[in-house]
Amino acid sequence: MEKIPSSFFKNSRIAGAGLLVVLLFTAYFPVLQNGFIWDDDRHLTGNPFVTNFYGLKPLWLDVRSTQQYYPLTSTSFWVEYQLWGLNPLGYHIDNVLLHTMNAIVLWSILAFLRVPAAWLVSAVFALHPVHVESVAWITERKNLLSGFFYLLSLYTFLRFYFPGQSVFSNDSQVKIRSGLLYGLSLFFFICAIFSKSLTCTLPAVVLLLFWWKQDRIDLKVVRFMVPYFLIGLCLATLTIWLEKVNAGALGPEWDYSFWDRLIIAGRALWFYIGKLIWPFPIIFTYPMWSIDDTVWWQYFYPVTFLLLIYILWSLRKKISRGPLTAILFFAGSVLPALGFFNIYYMRFSLVGDHFQYLPSIGILLIAVVGVSRLTRKNFSVFAILLLMGLGHLTWKQIPIYKNDFTLWSDTVQKNPTAWMAHYNLANVFIAEKKVEEAETHYREAIQIKPDFALAPYNLGNILLTQKKIQEAIIQYQATIRIKPDFVDAYNNLGVALLSDGKTEEAITQFQKALELKPDFADARNNLDIARRANGSQHDAEPNEQ
Repeated sequence: MEKIPSSFFKNSRIAGAGLLVVLLFTAYFPVLQNGFIWDDDRHLTGNPFVTNFYGLKPLWLDVRSTQQYYPLTSTSFWVEYQLWGLNPLGYHIDNVLLHTMNAIVLWSILAFLRVPAAWLVSAVFALHPVHVESVAWITERKNLLSGFFYLLSLYTFLRFYFPGQSVFSNDSQVKIRSGLLYGLSLFFFICAIFSKSLTCTLPAVVLLLFWWKQDRIDLKVVRFMVPYFLIGLCLATLTIWLEKVNAGALGPEWDYSFWDRLIIAGRALWFYIGKLIWPFPIIFTYPMWSIDDTVWWQYFYPVTFLLLIYILWSLRKKISRGPLTAILFFAGSVLPALGFFNIYYMRFSLVGDHFQYLPSIGILLIAVVGVSRLTRKNFSVFAILLLMGLGHLTWKQIPIYKNDFTLWSDTVQKNPTAWMAHYNLANVFIAEKKVEEAETHYREAIQIKPDFALAPYNLGNILLTQKKIQEAIIQYQATIRIKPDFVDAYNNLGVALLSDGKTEEAITQFQKALELKPDFADARNNLDIARRANGSQHDAEPNEQ
């Protein structure tokens, strides 16, 4: 049999990578019309450390400068800001480029591991609509950048440990391992951790892959992974602490028992699997689940997932260790976001598409390889139809992330119980001076989430400008009951009371505002106005916030 020249494989790799680039940029072309959304202001457009030339130092050295310590992600924003300012086009192009590179590196890893249909698995990963959130939402750069370094770290470690041979090789004449490759792998892992700490699971994944391919884990591999485990543990611990201290993931909204969290984890795992297999509907904020560890049927979720693992373990000799490895990779990679640790996003929903960016690889691998084996004769037709379908869904999903109005309108339509979406949509309407629409959505947010102080506060501001004084007073009082240290609410309540002729009560509110914030100039001015109002008419008008 004539030997196939190495140039053939090289050209095939170039052609495959080129096709991934074409598919991705075709599917994601609409993203070039998108702007900034939701918390892009906190992480980028309104982040003084990113928009200040001298902000790079605190991004790395001051962990309290941001809610999440992902300095490499913030540095990428800082560099881009120096190049093209706040033009969203450049940020979107870079996100698509990162996602494209992730798909190409993933293909390289799967091909090295001799995974069947490796290119198709990577293409499905690239075009799956659940990943639109990670690509079209600029702030989720942390997923893409961390994923890029995570995959590079894994690939370089495999090339380091198996130099010049396949992982299937039994050849005892192993070439000399390059310490440079090991150093690069560790460096890429550190970059991944500094981009997003969810990638701390990489060393466990490496050990899992060795068990899959060799049915054992050599002590030598474990020793190589020790620095990875130590670095990952340190950064993961820091992230857990920052989520509580900086982001504020503390309080009754995160008051779950261990059994509650076990139920959340089990349900989330099945949710993510279901969304990957049947991506309808895709919602930015999914409905909040009602979790109760006293309800027996809710344990169905974790129990059945554990049963699945047990079945795959029992069948590992008959069907190979591949399916079990893929499931364990999926569950282990998404573990930090399953609810066992407090995450601020759990305030809005217990699941989110962006949490399964890398973990999804495990489920997609099982699905694509499994179906490809069932459609051997029609594999090409299956692949073409699958990619066309996924590309179409992605194309349709992207415009939802065009701006805040499209994002929150779509969320409210698909999930009417999303209080955050109602509140943010109301803010959009306020900016557009559509007061009646804003009032409607503020009231919806209050009804769904009665303990969210900003909704009644902003509704009170609307009512005050409409001269609906009594109603405004009720909303400000509700705000203060929810959040007793809300300084601006005391000031605006004082303004409303003063407008209603209740001068003494207004003075009390202004005084409370000053107790909380002694340098509050507007409250000080309003207090002087209220005191003079007892004796005569005054020219000055009180200032609301």
